[in-house]
Amino acid sequence: MIEPQQQPGRLVATYRLRCPTYDAAKEVARDIAREQTLEVPPGVVSAELEGRLLGRVDGITPRAADGFDAQVSYGLEVTGTELLQVVNVAYGNVSLMNDVRLVDLSLPDEVLEALPGPRYGLEGLRDMVGARGGRPLISAAIKPIGRTYEELAGVAATFARAGVDAIKDDHGLVDQSPAPFLERVTVVANAVAEANAETGGRTAYFPNVTGPVDQLGSRLDHVIATGCPGVMVCPSLMGLDVMRSIASGPRPLAIMAHPTHSQTGPCRTEGIAPEVLYGTLYRAAGADIVIYVNAGGRFAWPVEQCEAINARLRAPLGRIRTAAPAPAGGVKDADAGSWFERYGPDTMLLIGGSLLAQQDILGATRRLVEAAVAATPVGVQP
Repeated sequence: MIEPQQQPGRLVATYRLRCPTYDAAKEVARDIAREQTLEVPPGVVSAELEGRLLGRVDGITPRAADGFDAQVSYGLEVTGTELLQVVNVAYGNVSLMNDVRLVDLSLPDEVLEALPGPRYGLEGLRDMVGARGGRPLISAAIKPIGRTYEELAGVAATFARAGVDAIKDDHGLVDQSPAPFLERVTVVANAVAEANAETGGRTAYFPNVTGPVDQLGSRLDHVIATGCPGVMVCPSLMGLDVMRSIASGPRPLAIMAHPTHSQTGPCRTEGIAPEVLYGTLYRAAGADIVIYVNAGGRFAWPVEQCEAINARLRAPLGRIRTAAPAPAGGVKDADAGSWFERYGPDTMLLIGGSLLAQQDILGATRRLVEAAVAATPVGVQP
Protein backbone atom coordinates (compact mmCIF):
# COMPACT_ATOMS: atom_id res chain seq x y z
CA MET A 1 0.00 0.00 0.00
CA ILE A 2 1.14 3.57 -0.66
CA GLU A 3 2.32 5.20 2.52
CA PRO A 4 0.22 8.38 2.76
CA GLN A 5 2.22 11.55 3.18
CA GLN A 6 0.57 14.51 4.87
CA GLN A 7 0.23 17.34 2.37
CA PRO A 8 -0.29 20.93 3.59
CA GLY A 9 -3.92 21.87 3.17
CA ARG A 10 -4.88 18.59 1.52
CA LEU A 11 -6.71 15.50 2.74
CA VAL A 12 -5.05 12.36 1.38
CA ALA A 13 -7.17 9.22 0.98
CA THR A 14 -6.00 5.79 -0.14
CA TYR A 15 -8.53 3.53 -1.83
CA ARG A 16 -8.12 -0.18 -2.45
CA LEU A 17 -9.49 -1.01 -5.90
CA ARG A 18 -10.24 -4.50 -7.15
CA CYS A 19 -9.34 -3.86 -10.78
CA PRO A 20 -7.74 -6.27 -13.27
CA THR A 21 -5.27 -3.82 -14.81
CA TYR A 22 -3.38 -0.65 -14.01
CA ASP A 23 -5.30 1.27 -16.67
CA ALA A 24 -8.63 0.16 -15.19
CA ALA A 25 -7.48 1.23 -11.71
CA LYS A 26 -6.34 4.60 -13.05
CA GLU A 27 -9.75 5.15 -14.63
CA VAL A 28 -11.55 4.28 -11.38
CA ALA A 29 -9.23 6.55 -9.39
CA ARG A 30 -10.00 9.42 -11.75
CA ASP A 31 -13.71 8.69 -11.39
CA ILE A 32 -13.36 8.84 -7.61
CA ALA A 33 -11.47 12.14 -7.75
CA ARG A 34 -14.27 13.67 -9.80
CA GLU A 35 -17.18 12.02 -7.95
CA GLN A 36 -15.94 13.19 -4.57
CA THR A 37 -15.45 16.80 -5.65
CA LEU A 38 -17.05 18.44 -8.69
CA GLU A 39 -19.42 15.54 -9.49
CA VAL A 40 -20.04 16.81 -13.03
CA PRO A 41 -18.61 15.61 -16.38
CA PRO A 42 -15.49 17.27 -17.80
CA GLY A 43 -16.22 20.54 -19.56
CA VAL A 44 -19.17 21.57 -17.40
CA VAL A 45 -17.13 24.00 -15.33
CA SER A 46 -14.19 26.19 -16.21
CA ALA A 47 -10.66 24.88 -16.44
CA GLU A 48 -9.74 27.21 -13.59
CA LEU A 49 -12.39 25.67 -11.31
CA GLU A 50 -11.40 22.14 -12.29
CA GLY A 51 -7.79 22.94 -11.54
CA ARG A 52 -8.68 24.26 -8.08
CA LEU A 53 -11.28 21.81 -6.88
CA LEU A 54 -10.97 18.50 -8.73
CA GLY A 55 -9.51 15.69 -6.63
CA ARG A 56 -5.96 14.79 -7.61
CA VAL A 57 -4.74 11.25 -8.29
CA ASP A 58 -1.30 11.21 -6.67
CA GLY A 59 -0.32 7.60 -7.21
CA ILE A 60 -1.43 4.07 -8.01
CA THR A 61 0.40 1.04 -6.66
CA PRO A 62 -0.26 -2.59 -7.66
CA ARG A 63 -0.92 -5.14 -4.93
CA ALA A 64 0.32 -8.69 -5.07
CA ALA A 65 -3.05 -10.43 -5.17
CA ASP A 66 -6.04 -8.15 -5.08
CA GLY A 67 -5.83 -5.11 -7.31
CA PHE A 68 -4.37 -1.66 -6.69
CA ASP A 69 -4.09 1.07 -4.07
CA ALA A 70 -4.90 4.53 -5.40
CA GLN A 71 -3.99 7.68 -3.50
CA VAL A 72 -6.27 10.65 -4.11
CA SER A 73 -5.91 14.03 -2.43
CA TYR A 74 -8.46 16.79 -1.94
CA GLY A 75 -7.97 20.48 -1.27
CA LEU A 76 -9.14 22.20 1.89
CA GLU A 77 -11.47 24.36 -0.19
CA VAL A 78 -13.43 21.16 -0.89
CA THR A 79 -13.15 19.34 2.42
CA GLY A 80 -13.53 22.26 4.79
CA THR A 81 -12.81 21.41 8.42
CA GLU A 82 -16.22 20.15 9.55
CA LEU A 83 -16.15 16.46 10.43
CA LEU A 84 -19.07 15.36 8.29
CA GLN A 85 -17.86 17.16 5.18
CA VAL A 86 -14.40 15.68 5.66
CA VAL A 87 -15.88 12.18 5.85
CA ASN A 88 -18.20 12.87 2.94
CA VAL A 89 -15.28 13.85 0.74
CA ALA A 90 -13.13 10.93 1.83
CA TYR A 91 -15.89 8.33 1.51
CA GLY A 92 -19.17 9.79 0.30
CA ASN A 93 -20.48 8.70 -3.10
CA VAL A 94 -17.53 6.33 -3.24
CA SER A 95 -19.45 4.20 -0.74
CA LEU A 96 -21.97 3.49 -3.51
CA MET A 97 -19.30 2.00 -5.80
CA ASN A 98 -18.45 -1.68 -5.95
CA ASP A 99 -15.02 -2.94 -4.84
CA VAL A 100 -13.71 0.39 -3.54
CA ARG A 101 -12.47 0.50 0.05
CA LEU A 102 -10.98 3.39 2.04
CA VAL A 103 -7.83 1.92 3.59
CA ASP A 104 -5.91 4.99 4.71
CA LEU A 105 -6.54 8.62 5.51
CA SER A 106 -4.20 11.50 6.30
CA LEU A 107 -5.89 14.61 7.69
CA PRO A 108 -4.30 18.05 7.18
CA ASP A 109 -3.40 20.18 10.18
CA GLU A 110 -6.35 22.48 9.58
CA VAL A 111 -8.79 19.59 10.03
CA LEU A 112 -6.96 18.19 13.04
CA GLU A 113 -7.07 21.59 14.72
CA ALA A 114 -10.82 21.82 14.16
CA LEU A 115 -11.68 18.40 15.60
CA PRO A 116 -11.82 17.79 19.35
CA GLY A 117 -10.15 14.42 19.69
CA PRO A 118 -10.38 12.73 23.08
CA ARG A 119 -11.16 15.09 25.93
CA TYR A 120 -9.05 13.03 28.34
CA GLY A 121 -7.11 10.57 26.23
CA LEU A 122 -5.20 7.62 27.60
CA GLU A 123 -3.26 9.56 30.22
CA GLY A 124 -6.34 11.41 31.37
CA LEU A 125 -8.16 8.11 31.79
CA ARG A 126 -5.30 6.84 33.93
CA ASP A 127 -5.68 9.89 36.15
CA MET A 128 -9.44 9.39 36.30
CA VAL A 129 -9.27 5.81 37.58
CA GLY A 130 -6.05 6.11 39.60
CA ALA A 131 -3.87 3.97 37.33
CA ARG A 132 -1.12 6.45 36.59
CA GLY A 133 1.74 3.98 36.73
CA GLY A 134 1.47 2.53 33.26
CA ARG A 135 -0.25 -0.80 33.75
CA PRO A 136 -2.91 -2.04 31.32
CA LEU A 137 -6.48 -1.05 32.13
CA ILE A 138 -9.46 -3.35 32.72
CA SER A 139 -13.08 -2.72 31.83
CA ALA A 140 -16.11 -4.94 32.31
CA ALA A 141 -19.62 -4.96 30.87
CA ILE A 142 -22.88 -5.34 32.75
CA LYS A 143 -25.53 -7.38 30.93
CA PRO A 144 -27.64 -9.03 29.58
CA ILE A 145 -30.90 -7.36 28.70
CA GLY A 146 -33.75 -8.75 30.78
CA ARG A 147 -32.03 -8.20 34.09
CA THR A 148 -33.52 -5.55 36.34
CA TYR A 149 -31.57 -2.44 37.17
CA GLU A 150 -31.13 -3.75 40.72
CA GLU A 151 -29.55 -6.95 39.36
CA LEU A 152 -27.30 -5.01 37.02
CA ALA A 153 -26.27 -2.76 39.89
CA GLY A 154 -25.30 -5.82 41.90
CA VAL A 155 -23.05 -7.03 39.08
CA ALA A 156 -21.53 -3.57 38.74
CA ALA A 157 -20.82 -3.38 42.46
CA THR A 158 -19.04 -6.74 42.29
CA PHE A 159 -16.85 -5.54 39.43
CA ALA A 160 -16.06 -2.32 41.30
CA ARG A 161 -15.16 -4.17 44.50
CA ALA A 162 -12.78 -6.32 42.47
CA GLY A 163 -11.03 -3.19 41.26
CA VAL A 164 -11.77 -2.90 37.54
CA ASP A 165 -11.03 0.50 36.08
CA ALA A 166 -14.23 0.96 34.09
CA ILE A 167 -17.70 -0.54 33.87
CA LYS A 168 -19.88 -0.04 30.83
CA ASP A 169 -23.46 -0.82 29.99
CA ASP A 170 -23.79 -3.47 27.35
CA HIS A 171 -24.62 -1.75 24.06
CA GLY A 172 -27.99 -3.57 24.09
CA LEU A 173 -28.97 -1.90 27.36
CA VAL A 174 -30.81 1.25 26.39
CA ASP A 175 -34.27 1.91 27.83
CA GLN A 176 -35.95 -1.50 28.22
CA SER A 177 -38.67 -1.99 30.81
CA PRO A 178 -36.65 -4.17 33.26
CA ALA A 179 -33.95 -1.50 33.40
CA PRO A 180 -35.15 1.89 32.15
CA PHE A 181 -32.40 4.37 31.41
CA LEU A 182 -33.00 6.82 34.26
CA GLU A 183 -33.43 4.17 36.95
CA ARG A 184 -30.56 2.03 35.68
CA VAL A 185 -28.05 4.85 35.55
CA THR A 186 -29.04 6.15 38.97
CA VAL A 187 -28.93 2.80 40.74
CA VAL A 188 -25.80 1.48 39.01
CA ALA A 189 -23.94 4.76 39.56
CA ASN A 190 -24.84 4.68 43.25
CA ALA A 191 -23.77 1.05 43.56
CA VAL A 192 -20.40 1.78 41.96
CA ALA A 193 -19.90 4.86 44.15
CA GLU A 194 -20.67 2.84 47.29
CA ALA A 195 -18.25 0.10 46.25
CA ASN A 196 -15.56 2.70 45.58
CA ALA A 197 -16.16 4.18 49.04
CA GLU A 198 -15.73 0.73 50.60
CA THR A 199 -12.51 -0.14 48.78
CA GLY A 200 -10.94 3.24 48.14
CA GLY A 201 -11.11 2.49 44.44
CA ARG A 202 -11.97 4.81 41.57
CA THR A 203 -13.91 2.61 39.18
CA ALA A 204 -15.66 4.68 36.49
CA TYR A 205 -19.13 3.82 35.18
CA PHE A 206 -19.94 4.58 31.52
CA PRO A 207 -23.72 4.46 30.90
CA ASN A 208 -24.92 3.83 27.37
CA VAL A 209 -26.55 7.04 26.09
CA THR A 210 -27.19 5.76 22.57
CA GLY A 211 -30.77 6.58 21.63
CA PRO A 212 -32.99 9.31 20.22
CA VAL A 213 -30.95 12.41 19.47
CA ASP A 214 -33.65 14.67 20.90
CA GLN A 215 -33.21 12.93 24.28
CA LEU A 216 -29.41 13.02 24.29
CA GLY A 217 -29.05 16.30 26.17
CA SER A 218 -31.30 15.20 29.02
CA ARG A 219 -29.56 11.84 29.23
CA LEU A 220 -26.16 13.48 29.40
CA ASP A 221 -27.42 15.80 32.13
CA HIS A 222 -28.66 12.82 34.10
CA VAL A 223 -25.29 11.10 33.75
CA ILE A 224 -23.58 14.22 35.11
CA ALA A 225 -26.10 14.46 37.96
CA THR A 226 -25.35 10.89 39.06
CA GLY A 227 -21.61 11.58 39.18
CA CYS A 228 -20.52 9.42 36.25
CA PRO A 229 -17.32 10.62 34.56
CA GLY A 230 -18.12 9.27 31.11
CA VAL A 231 -20.60 7.74 28.69
CA MET A 232 -20.70 5.03 26.10
CA VAL A 233 -22.05 5.86 22.65
CA CYS A 234 -22.42 3.93 19.40
CA PRO A 235 -21.20 6.52 16.87
CA SER A 236 -22.04 4.47 13.80
CA LEU A 237 -25.66 4.34 14.98
CA MET A 238 -26.04 7.90 16.24
CA GLY A 239 -23.54 9.53 13.89
CA LEU A 240 -19.94 10.58 14.23
CA ASP A 241 -20.93 14.19 14.73
CA VAL A 242 -23.02 13.31 17.77
CA MET A 243 -19.86 11.97 19.38
CA ARG A 244 -17.97 15.07 18.28
CA SER A 245 -20.62 17.29 19.87
CA ILE A 246 -20.32 15.45 23.19
CA ALA A 247 -16.52 15.62 23.11
CA SER A 248 -16.48 19.33 22.36
CA GLY A 249 -19.50 20.26 24.47
CA PRO A 250 -19.68 21.77 27.96
CA ARG A 251 -20.17 18.52 29.88
CA PRO A 252 -16.80 17.11 31.05
CA LEU A 253 -17.47 13.52 29.99
CA ALA A 254 -15.08 10.90 28.68
CA ILE A 255 -16.39 8.84 25.77
CA MET A 256 -16.26 5.11 25.18
CA ALA A 257 -17.11 4.34 21.54
CA HIS A 258 -18.81 1.04 20.73
CA PRO A 259 -18.37 -0.43 17.22
CA THR A 260 -21.87 -1.82 16.59
CA HIS A 261 -23.26 -1.04 13.13
CA SER A 262 -19.88 0.19 11.88
CA GLN A 263 -20.08 -2.21 8.93
CA THR A 264 -16.38 -2.83 8.70
CA GLY A 265 -14.17 -5.88 8.80
CA PRO A 266 -10.71 -7.01 7.77
CA CYS A 267 -11.75 -9.10 4.77
CA ARG A 268 -14.25 -6.83 3.04
CA THR A 269 -13.69 -5.20 -0.33
CA GLU A 270 -15.78 -2.10 0.40
CA GLY A 271 -16.42 0.21 3.34
CA ILE A 272 -13.81 1.84 5.57
CA ALA A 273 -10.93 -0.22 6.93
CA PRO A 274 -11.20 -0.75 10.72
CA GLU A 275 -7.96 1.03 11.56
CA VAL A 276 -9.13 4.10 9.62
CA LEU A 277 -12.65 4.13 11.06
CA TYR A 278 -11.69 3.37 14.67
CA GLY A 279 -8.11 4.59 14.81
CA THR A 280 -8.45 7.84 12.89
CA LEU A 281 -12.09 8.91 12.61
CA TYR A 282 -13.46 7.71 15.97
CA ARG A 283 -10.40 9.11 17.73
CA ALA A 284 -10.43 12.46 15.94
CA ALA A 285 -14.16 12.79 16.61
CA GLY A 286 -13.61 12.48 20.35
CA ALA A 287 -13.45 8.87 21.54
CA ASP A 288 -11.27 8.40 24.62
CA ILE A 289 -11.77 4.62 24.51
CA VAL A 290 -12.42 2.69 21.30
CA ILE A 291 -13.92 -0.78 21.57
CA TYR A 292 -13.12 -3.13 18.71
CA VAL A 293 -13.35 -6.82 17.85
CA ASN A 294 -10.39 -8.74 19.23
CA ALA A 295 -8.70 -11.76 17.71
CA GLY A 296 -9.61 -15.08 19.26
CA GLY A 297 -13.12 -14.02 20.21
CA ARG A 298 -16.44 -14.84 18.68
CA PHE A 299 -15.78 -12.60 15.65
CA ALA A 300 -12.18 -13.79 15.21
CA TRP A 301 -10.48 -10.90 13.48
CA PRO A 302 -6.80 -11.44 12.61
CA VAL A 303 -4.44 -10.27 15.32
CA GLU A 304 -2.60 -8.15 12.73
CA GLN A 305 -5.80 -6.16 12.22
CA CYS A 306 -6.08 -5.58 15.96
CA GLU A 307 -2.49 -4.40 16.15
CA ALA A 308 -3.12 -1.99 13.27
CA ILE A 309 -6.04 -0.45 15.20
CA ASN A 310 -3.92 -0.20 18.35
CA ALA A 311 -1.15 1.53 16.43
CA ARG A 312 -3.52 4.13 14.96
CA LEU A 313 -5.06 4.96 18.33
CA ARG A 314 -1.63 5.55 19.87
CA ALA A 315 0.18 7.19 16.97
CA PRO A 316 0.88 10.95 16.77
CA LEU A 317 -2.08 12.78 15.23
CA GLY A 318 -1.43 16.49 15.36
CA ARG A 319 -2.43 17.89 18.76
CA ILE A 320 -5.03 15.12 19.26
CA ARG A 321 -4.53 12.95 22.32
CA THR A 322 -4.01 9.21 22.14
CA ALA A 323 -7.02 7.00 22.85
CA ALA A 324 -7.24 3.68 24.68
CA PRO A 325 -7.72 0.60 22.49
CA ALA A 326 -10.33 -1.70 24.06
CA PRO A 327 -10.19 -5.17 22.49
CA ALA A 328 -13.43 -7.05 23.21
CA GLY A 329 -15.95 -9.46 21.77
CA GLY A 330 -15.64 -12.80 23.52
CA VAL A 331 -12.26 -12.23 25.18
CA LYS A 332 -11.68 -14.85 27.88
CA ASP A 333 -10.47 -13.68 31.28
CA ALA A 334 -8.00 -16.58 31.43
CA ASP A 335 -6.24 -15.21 28.33
CA ALA A 336 -5.79 -11.68 29.67
CA GLY A 337 -2.08 -12.05 30.42
CA SER A 338 -1.26 -13.09 26.87
CA TRP A 339 -3.17 -10.14 25.42
CA PHE A 340 -1.41 -7.71 27.75
CA GLU A 341 1.92 -9.18 26.65
CA ARG A 342 1.05 -8.80 22.98
CA TYR A 343 -0.67 -5.40 23.06
CA GLY A 344 1.32 -3.71 25.80
CA PRO A 345 0.26 -1.56 28.76
CA ASP A 346 -1.52 1.16 26.76
CA THR A 347 -4.56 -1.09 26.40
CA MET A 348 -7.95 -1.36 28.10
CA LEU A 349 -9.05 -4.97 27.88
CA LEU A 350 -12.86 -5.30 27.88
CA ILE A 351 -14.37 -8.51 29.22
CA GLY A 352 -18.03 -9.25 29.86
CA GLY A 353 -19.54 -12.67 29.27
CA SER A 354 -16.44 -14.61 30.31
CA LEU A 355 -16.58 -13.08 33.80
CA LEU A 356 -20.35 -13.34 34.10
CA ALA A 357 -20.14 -17.06 33.35
CA GLN A 358 -17.96 -17.67 36.43
CA GLN A 359 -19.37 -19.17 39.61
CA ASP A 360 -17.27 -16.70 41.61
CA ILE A 361 -17.47 -13.45 39.64
CA LEU A 362 -15.70 -11.46 42.34
CA GLY A 363 -12.77 -13.88 42.51
CA ALA A 364 -12.46 -14.17 38.74
CA THR A 365 -12.50 -10.40 38.34
CA ARG A 366 -9.88 -9.94 41.06
CA ARG A 367 -7.61 -12.39 39.25
CA LEU A 368 -8.11 -10.38 36.07
CA VAL A 369 -7.11 -7.17 37.84
CA GLU A 370 -4.09 -8.95 39.29
CA ALA A 371 -3.09 -9.98 35.76
CA ALA A 372 -3.17 -6.33 34.73
CA VAL A 373 -1.00 -5.33 37.69
CA ALA A 374 1.40 -8.15 36.87
CA ALA A 375 1.72 -6.79 33.34
CA THR A 376 2.98 -3.42 34.56
CA PRO A 377 6.32 -2.64 32.89
CA VAL A 378 9.36 -3.36 35.05
CA GLY A 379 10.33 -0.40 37.20
CA VAL A 380 6.94 1.29 36.92
CA GLN A 381 4.52 1.64 39.82
CA PRO A 382 1.06 0.21 38.96
